Amino acid sequence: MRHSLMPLVACGLLLLAACGGQTTEFQSADGSATATHHNGTDRWTIADAAGNEPVADYDSMRVVEVGEDGHPMTVVYHKGEVCHWLQYYSTMQKRSEGETVGGVRQGRWVFYHPNGNVQSESHFVDGKPDGPYRVFRPNGAPYYIGTHRQGVAVGTWEFYDGEGNLAGTKVYDDEGRLVATSEEQ
Repeated sequence: MRHSLMPLVACGLLLLAACGGQTTEFQSADGSATATHHNGTDRWTIADAAGNEPVADYDSMRVVEVGEDGHPMTVVYHKGEVCHWLQYYSTMQKRSEGETVGGVRQGRWVFYHPNGNVQSESHFVDGKPDGPYRVFRPNGAPYYIGTHRQGVAVGTWEFYDGEGNLAGTKVYDDEGRLVATSEEQ
């Protein structure tokens, strides 16, 4: 049944040719993003519903992956060694965003469910998870929350049921070894 909805989702992506074929515009089904390809060039313009670019300060922007229908799937904004990555679903809903420095993940990375809710949020230092790590269900309820230190799970990790109620915990030592487990009643 789920696959039968795909043509309807694809129809939600508007494809408009404007200016006698000089540009092609792609718009997300919910109107949150618009991408315009200047035909015959590698030039793209991407904006949110208010007309603002998703990354305000950059030296150059490049679409590195396009979908079957030609809309951008992966976009990279460059500023020196920093690259801000944006990935989109086939509906042009944002799929993920984060930065790399010197080719490795750095700072906050966020992944989104197709409905726009946050799927996971993590922080990276020199390419390794380091700091809070949160994963959510499509309905927005937490799935699990914990902390990484230099790529290792440490401290107390909390696990939740489908409604967001605490279902249990796991405690890891500073080396990432599991030292305790509990289930909520």
